[in-house]
Amino acid sequence: MLTYIARRLAVSVVTLLGVTIIAFGLVQMLPGDPARTIAGLMASEDEVERVRTRMGLDEPLGTQYVQFLGNIVKGDLGQSARTRRPVTQEIGARLPKTIELAAVGTIVGAVLGIIGGVIAARFRNRPADHAISIGSLIGISMPVYWLGLLLIMVFAVNLGWLPAAGAGRRTSIILPGITIGLFTIALVARMTRASMLEVLEQDYVRTAFAKGVANRNVVYRHALRNAFIPVLTVIGIQFGSLLGGAVLTEFVFAWPGIGRLMVDSIFARDFPVVQGIILVFALMFIVVNLIVDILYSYVNPKIQY
Repeated sequence: MLTYIARRLAVSVVTLLGVTIIAFGLVQMLPGDPARTIAGLMASEDEVERVRTRMGLDEPLGTQYVQFLGNIVKGDLGQSARTRRPVTQEIGARLPKTIELAAVGTIVGAVLGIIGGVIAARFRNRPADHAISIGSLIGISMPVYWLGLLLIMVFAVNLGWLPAAGAGRRTSIILPGITIGLFTIALVARMTRASMLEVLEQDYVRTAFAKGVANRNVVYRHALRNAFIPVLTVIGIQFGSLLGGAVLTEFVFAWPGIGRLMVDSIFARDFPVVQGIILVFALMFIVVNLIVDILYSYVNPKIQY
């Protein structure tokens, strides 16, 4: 296991190196002069040149990338062009809210999705299966921003039960959590159903049913455990995606996470913050995937690395 983790970490370093190249290149390809944007439209040419020199934008691209990479190794992601605060502080202040939102959405989606998938597989081709399949299709197809606006209109504006935006109250996370959790429910339910149907056709499951073992024990203790590997993969990937992909949800609900920070930084052309968020997204996704791979061996002891 330690050898496998070391090998995965080495591959992760290479992956992060590729992400740094992409993040640096994308920012360089954005239209406009970042020095002029940071200095202000009314700034003089001398002020713009001072900003360009301070940020190292007057150096060749190769030199800029080497300096960018060296700062990352030292844990320095630069300084925000808007607030003049370190990028690590800007991201650190917003990251807990994004993790909280992604965790709520993943937990709700995983629990309800697994239950729905098991019921659909157990009652295959019956009304319950058809209803869950149709609901899953709707959940996967529904745009996140449209669902978020719909929930705000119903539960915040019309009924007044929940806050429409922000994170000032404990109940503020309910609407955005449901919004990003619905897609997870649909995805996990479909994967659980497909995996369970395959396992339920195995001989040992049929034998357990024939011996008179309680249906609940056969389904949850035997079938679900052996069908859980692909489901765990989907849950892990979805959690990593929510950490970096809850941008629309955070924007619609004014949730103070790094997704909304990224949108604001793109509009303000705050390139150091954009680059830092891209790197943090990539790092979190890599860590989540590594944890999921390690959990495989605990879910199924037959898996050896």
